[in-house]
Amino acid sequence: GTDPLRRNSMEKAGAKTRDFTFYSPKNQAMVRVHSKFARDYAKHLEEQSWVEAYEPGKALELERLPHINPVGIRKLYFQTPWCSDFYIRCADGRTEVRELVSSASLQQLAMVEKLELSRRYWTAMEVGWKVVLV
Repeated sequence: GTDPLRRNSMEKAGAKTRDFTFYSPKNQAMVRVHSKFARDYAKHLEEQSWVEAYEPGKALELERLPHINPVGIRKLYFQTPWCSDFYIRCADGRTEVRELVSSASLQQLAMVEKLELSRRYWTAMEVGWKVVLV
């Protein structure tokens, strides 16, 4: 596909990408993201007072996936290492996850299944979850 996000939302861990690296004042460290969209969203997070710190490319723990309801999600996805786009520590102590998605990619069943897997995983961990349209 021509979707510039196809390798970003809920991407496979270790996927080949063109990386963008920059210094993050919120994290007091260098941060690496895998798209211009993720770089722009990271810059947005840097400006938000509710964000204490964030981690791009947060891996889902494979050993937790068998505990997620599999209905409507292909079996292979439960055996694949995935990363969510942004894991965010909020100033008030909450944690949140953001998955970056283009509206075009929401037309693809595979993307919808990956997003639903992410939503179920993070909800089970009591982490707030949202999709960000880019």
